[in-house]
Amino acid sequence: MTQNPVFVVNPKSHRVNTSGSVLSKIAVDYGDIPVVYFDGSTSLSETLTPLLLQGKDTIYAEGGDGTVVAALTSSIEALSQGGKLPQIGILPGGSTNLTYHQLGLKTIDPESLKRIINTGKAERIATHQALLVRTSEMSTPNVGFLLSTGSLARLMIYTQENLHGRTRGAVSIIRAILQLVLFARSTKFSDGLPVVRASQFSTCAKSTARTSIDETFSVFSTFRELSLGLSPFWGRGDHQIGHTQAVWPIRQMRLGILKALFRGAGENLIPHGLTSRGCSGITFRSNGPVMLDGEDLPMPRDGTFEVSVSPELEFIR
Repeated sequence: MTQNPVFVVNPKSHRVNTSGSVLSKIAVDYGDIPVVYFDGSTSLSETLTPLLLQGKDTIYAEGGDGTVVAALTSSIEALSQGGKLPQIGILPGGSTNLTYHQLGLKTIDPESLKRIINTGKAERIATHQALLVRTSEMSTPNVGFLLSTGSLARLMIYTQENLHGRTRGAVSIIRAILQLVLFARSTKFSDGLPVVRASQFSTCAKSTARTSIDETFSVFSTFRELSLGLSPFWGRGDHQIGHTQAVWPIRQMRLGILKALFRGAGENLIPHGLTSRGCSGITFRSNGPVMLDGEDLPMPRDGTFEVSVSPELEFIR
């Protein structure tokens, strides 16, 4: 059984921009596969969601994590309008490609991809849940895998604005971490204040009162492991979401960063003021930046974000 796919290509993503698009080359051999070019300047849902509602059953996405997030968000939007969730095939195209390394296609050879399209048979289908992030101002939730707040979100923005022009991917991440180790107080954000500083973070559940603390950062993910082999979650149990939080200030921050890099994370970070737990969802308020898979989320007027998990998603491996 052949697939009925749609291709999503980000021409501005690093790998596509420097090496060319694999999907665009494959599309030449087919006359009926639509190619949607997406660079983040407009909403992908406006083009992709109608195609899914018309019966496209597979998305091949070639770009960075932001491109995958946009494709998954369109998939959830189509589901909410009576469509079916498509299978997803992820090709590497961006700088860090966290989602590709976790759930992407094992081969990006054009002939192998054409065989999968023609036969509908992949070597393996992996299922995984994503984060759904809602605010009172969103009509459709954003979908992704790595949500960060406070100083960690600022560090990601700083890396994009100051380091991605010279280096990319893991190299940029390592450069940013080393800069924090060596120049934690002098590394400044665009507002002239330190990248690493306190943000107010409060949680709210229907059955309990709101609790508020000064945090350095929070990180949430449905993944167990992140870039560079970092494993920042412990005490998670069988919950779908891992949530690790660092209070402000981090005790012996430089030592804590080095431990995370070279000794793994886990309980090694408890002495530095980090806690970790599992949850099936959370509602929180933050006055610092919030990022989802490298995309800065608009801050709602009430500052409140609701995080839950998606249905099981299918990824072609």
